[in-house]
Amino acid sequence: MRRFLAVCLPGLLALPALGQQAAQPMPTFSESVEVRVLNLDVDVTDSKGQPVPDLKRGDFTLRIGGKVVPIDYFSRVDEGLIHAPDLATASPDQVLATYRKGEDAYVPRNFLMFIDLGYLPPGLRTRSLEALRDLVTRLGPSDGVRIVVFDRAPTVLQDWTTSKELALAALSDVERGRVGMSRLQSQQQAIALMDQTPRSRRAVGYRLQIADQYAAEVAPQIRDMIASMRQEIVTLTPLHGKKAFLFLTGGFEYQPGFVMSQYATGGIPSLANMNVRDVPQHLNDLIRDANSNLITFYTIDATGLTGEGTPASQGTPLSNQIGFENRPSVTFQARQDRQTGMLQMATDTGGLALLNTNDFQGGLSRVYQDVSTYYTIGTTLSKLGITTYEAVKVEVDRPGVKVRARRGYRPLSEEQAVATRAQATLDTDLTYGAIPVALKTEPPSLEKKLYILPLTVLVPASSLTFLPAGDRASAKAEIYIGSVDDKGRTSPVTRQETSFEIAADKVQSDTPLPFVTRLQMKKGNYRLVVNVLDPQSGRMGTGRANVHVE
Repeated sequence: MRRFLAVCLPGLLALPALGQQAAQPMPTFSESVEVRVLNLDVDVTDSKGQPVPDLKRGDFTLRIGGKVVPIDYFSRVDEGLIHAPDLATASPDQVLATYRKGEDAYVPRNFLMFIDLGYLPPGLRTRSLEALRDLVTRLGPSDGVRIVVFDRAPTVLQDWTTSKELALAALSDVERGRVGMSRLQSQQQAIALMDQTPRSRRAVGYRLQIADQYAAEVAPQIRDMIASMRQEIVTLTPLHGKKAFLFLTGGFEYQPGFVMSQYATGGIPSLANMNVRDVPQHLNDLIRDANSNLITFYTIDATGLTGEGTPASQGTPLSNQIGFENRPSVTFQARQDRQTGMLQMATDTGGLALLNTNDFQGGLSRVYQDVSTYYTIGTTLSKLGITTYEAVKVEVDRPGVKVRARRGYRPLSEEQAVATRAQATLDTDLTYGAIPVALKTEPPSLEKKLYILPLTVLVPASSLTFLPAGDRASAKAEIYIGSVDDKGRTSPVTRQETSFEIAADKVQSDTPLPFVTRLQMKKGNYRLVVNVLDPQSGRMGTGRANVHVE
């Protein structure tokens, strides 16, 4: 991966990131980073797939790491609302995250729509995108949407917004001039080369060489896509309410090159003789990140059903060509391989995988029901004593019901939680407002090959927690600094600690408290993003400033 110097403290390099776009602000992010309760959303349905509405706390059993743990909090969300008296038994974190409507509380729904075009011809996108548009029209006024497309690299079409109009416009943009199909074209080219090679024993080595070259080209693209999805998880993390990651794709190879090698040999090749790629491990890391941040995957195979090797979705045969689907000898294996990861993502996070169907509107209606009606069970983290990733299992004491919930969890340290939320303010337009933050810069000066930019961060004394000591008082703060350049590339977020001391009678005043630092930068245009954390209260504030360096 190429690295770029954008803005940093000494020795810190910036990484390429997603493009930024101005959008209607989201009002549903957390102002505090303290996590006291593990809240698990649980979907319970009957034999007809309908929600079971009358379960009580005693009907549930929660196991973490194989051990039964107490269920301290319990509530039922119905059509996006926690009804009284369930508010009395909901966890404090869940209640604070809601919007009151009389005696009821509305739980926001947040949809990150990640559209992978790498294995998805234009002719197969139409109906699935129409279903996404239909889903957007059903959202409430506090529900949020972010839309990202991926083909070799990610592009943000719409940052987090509660505007249906902006979201619908971004979905329409997917169909205009976005060809994609990088992985599919690589597959078709490799198949064409093999088809030109005689199927003889002497030619098998050459055909396997084509398969290996194909895998070497495609596997990094899949890893880059998974890495981009992990980065997108960061943008969901600080949001309140239900956090849904909608992954629309034509699938991706779980073992890149395995099916191609099978096609090359006419049989199933031995894994021992293959350069097996590490996509499964990257996928496991993605799933663990999602579970630890309470994010649920909903995966959609936009290729739909096939019949006689031909996709049944709309479009011309040319626009619907999807490589192995037209090779009967490997059609089943290819479909299974490209859907394995999608199924695992949904199953392990308690979501749904919409596979082998052309009824995308019906499938997304199920997704909408899933994020709107569910149970939430909570357990106090301090009672668990867990520090590593542990298996999670939820059981319901009622015959004939189906239970879906995430299958793992790892509690994040406070430092990890703060760093993640600070990164989210770089990758999105989300802003924390619990602490007012002002930034002042001075003209940069050239030192050797880099520019030095003096930066002063100002916060009012009343926004921090001061501890008195006689006629003086002191407070600590953590400062997180990052930047975005005019090409959308971000720097890593750096962390510094500082302390302030003032007269005890000034702690409730608006007296500005300065933190002064110097940033190393290259020539260019940047947006500085600074987050200030009060470690005593967990409150955060964000400040931004645009700078031109030359």
